[in-house]
Amino acid sequence: MEFFPLSFLDFKSPSSSSTTALMILNTPITSPDLLNRLWGNSSLHICADGGANRLFDLYQGWDTPMRGSCIPEEITGDLDSLRPDVKAFYTKHRTAIVHDTDQYSTDFEKALSRVTASMVGVKDVLVLGSLSGRVDHGLGLLSGFYREVKRRPEMRLWLFSEASVSFVLPVGESRVKVERSTGLVTENVGVLPVFGPARITLEGFEWDVQDWETEMGGKVSTSNHAKEDVVVVKTDKAVLFTIERRA
Repeated sequence: MEFFPLSFLDFKSPSSSSTTALMILNTPITSPDLLNRLWGNSSLHICADGGANRLFDLYQGWDTPMRGSCIPEEITGDLDSLRPDVKAFYTKHRTAIVHDTDQYSTDFEKALSRVTASMVGVKDVLVLGSLSGRVDHGLGLLSGFYREVKRRPEMRLWLFSEASVSFVLPVGESRVKVERSTGLVTENVGVLPVFGPARITLEGFEWDVQDWETEMGGKVSTSNHAKEDVVVVKTDKAVLFTIERRA
């Protein structure tokens, strides 16, 4: 299986945005440039509850036309975080407001359900969020990623956090195109067994390993370096791959 995480960071990306959705979570948006790149490479844009506040506040102090340049098609969640002024602004701009009162699902899960309902044939979901802040929220998000990847193997989830791009690699062999020469990412990568113990083989890294046992609390491939434009990971259990973006 092949993965091309950089395709969503390139303004000249050949990837088809018609099957790509962007989800904005309720975490700080630290890079307007990153948001613009992800927005341009997606055709459906959904804010998860307070994510709409983050998008609105990004343009605080800017001219109204700038704030109006990124209007999500939908805001969804239990809406306990959505501010009245933000709701009024996006309602005026014809954004659908979908109230989901289910207390057994997170706003991430609610938004993902709306993505799959609104975009037939969705292949990629770009999640603009964070693993900083509250530990339980970060671990909950990773758990949600893993659950949805198992549930919908035909769909790929990509987490764009403050410094990295992260995604789940399934059982088997995965080829990840990193192309450090583009200047979009650094060589810093990690292959993390956050979903349970695994045996991995790495090729194209500074520290390659063969049939290597890895688990949380044991040996973990953090702070590794990609040395080829395409790196290969073979694993008997799903693992999290993460690579650092250039600011």
